[in-house]
Amino acid sequence: MRATIPSRGRSTDAGSSAPAYDGAVDHELPPVPPFDLSTPPRPDLQEPFDEPIPARRGRRTIAFLVVLALTIATLGGGVLAIERLTVPESDPSQHGFLGLRMDGSPIRWNPCEPIHYVINPSRAPTGSVDDVHEAVRRVSRATGIAFVYDGLSDEVPSRARLPLQRDRYGERWAPILIAWVDPERTDISFERDGHEAAAVASPSRPLTGEEIFVSGFIAMSLDDPNPPGFAWRGAQGPVLLHELGHVMGLAHVAGPGEIMEKSGGGVTDYGPGDLEGLRRLGREAGCLTTPVPV
Repeated sequence: MRATIPSRGRSTDAGSSAPAYDGAVDHELPPVPPFDLSTPPRPDLQEPFDEPIPARRGRRTIAFLVVLALTIATLGGGVLAIERLTVPESDPSQHGFLGLRMDGSPIRWNPCEPIHYVINPSRAPTGSVDDVHEAVRRVSRATGIAFVYDGLSDEVPSRARLPLQRDRYGERWAPILIAWVDPERTDISFERDGHEAAAVASPSRPLTGEEIFVSGFIAMSLDDPNPPGFAWRGAQGPVLLHELGHVMGLAHVAGPGEIMEKSGGGVTDYGPGDLEGLRRLGREAGCLTTPVPV
């Protein structure tokens, strides 16, 4: 069955904070939170970009932090002060890339063409589609790259997802797929060193080997108990930001204060190093030639 693709996609304008709408969805984007909040740890192991990259979180740790946050919330206004004090500091040098081209520059997308994405929310918690659009908006703002929402898809991500799927998406590179899956019923591994991932992401290059990203996927775990949103530590929004960073070409960093730190960095939005890395992967780096799908 083919993906449901509207005749005219909904796109983000990299120079604007509000995407254009075409009626493909009937909800507004959530506002950007007014301040950064901390997230629970998401232990994560760095893997090569051609292998799915997991964002790790232990189930017991997550459950404990969710209960702890809800308990602290009863204290009222004191929560904000505590969370503001615990946001780690970082600097723009804290970023890395999944791979380098022959000329030493990072492997990246062509920033002069829109990046298309689809969502399979059939098993997602309520509010998850809004989270995806908001996370994409933040990546668009950081990179200067426009994104186009092609609508809902029934595609299920797999470890061997092909970047070209003519039967489903036609004569073009497959859009980024964001979907929620059961870790027990997929060929994507969510387990590593006793931890279960909150999500797994992978960008894709053409099978012919060109040094450019043309597709990718994010598989969100149904077992992750954290709710949708960006407004508090433990929400799934920061997981999407981390995984979209991988899909764009960012690797893990060692220092705290960055979403791309392997445990989430103790923040819920991109830090200075994340933003510098996304800038270097974006429009300011110049146009590339997107290969013709073959």
